Amino acid sequence: MSGAEREAETVRMAFVGPGRTAVALALSSMRAGHEVVYALARRPESDRAQTFLRMTEAPVYGMNVPQEVAARADVIWITVPDHAIASVCRELADAGVFRRGQVVLHASGALASGVLEPAAIRGAKTASAHPLQTFAGDEADAERLKGVAVAVEGQPEAVRLAFSLAEGWGARPFAIAAADKPAYHAAAVLASNAVIALMATAARLAPLPEGAKSLLPLARRTLENLESLGIPAALTGPIERGDVDTVAEHLRALERDPAARRVYLALAAATVPIAVAKGTLGPEAAGHLSQWFADTGGM
Repeated sequence: MSGAEREAETVRMAFVGPGRTAVALALSSMRAGHEVVYALARRPESDRAQTFLRMTEAPVYGMNVPQEVAARADVIWITVPDHAIASVCRELADAGVFRRGQVVLHASGALASGVLEPAAIRGAKTASAHPLQTFAGDEADAERLKGVAVAVEGQPEAVRLAFSLAEGWGARPFAIAAADKPAYHAAAVLASNAVIALMATAARLAPLPEGAKSLLPLARRTLENLESLGIPAALTGPIERGDVDTVAEHLRALERDPAARRVYLALAAATVPIAVAKGTLGPEAAGHLSQWFADTGGM
């Protein structure tokens, strides 16, 4: 089956590492009319593997899958943790799992498709396809790919198929250079993982009735403003207004929590050019604030 035929017809796919990402990709692909034929796991009896089985009704085998089973898949997704992708790909290649004409994809945001070289050497077409989304491992994950950007890079035929699959999910695939993936993934970490750390830091600063939950309405509204207004229009707060006295009060209050103070200062410095771009903070005040944060730490 050629790449063009695969793009137009049902794709039979398998997943190596049946975790949350695999569940989301599998459910979305099934809703788009594709078939999930099997998954591979170190421990097929594990909770994650059994959840994948229950949600997709696709059998989960151990890593020593027979070649006749492995050959059923047109596309093999390697959805194990980043540090294991290269070794798992090599293990599968040595076991004869890959065949010429297959497409092998991984879903890492940080790594490029070069880690799939053992599959490429055996005639498979390889690419990486990373959705800018986080998953919970439940049925709703099938909907969480709609409208999501998906970064794709690799060999042309595999990239074309990855684009076709992502469009079938209702996602928005885009091409990315392999050299740009580390910075791209750092951006994703800041937009997701770092938000959790930021909310945890903010929650411990004041006697809030429900901790971080008390901050969620503010955070949600900020994200809504960001979506509707964009950067820099969505920015508010004392730095945007040039309210140096309020910032100074914050920094004095944060002296009892040096770690939170460092976070505040780093983000305050990053806020200054956004306020300038919005037009509410003049160049002179911006220069004063930037120098203050850099040289004196706000003391």
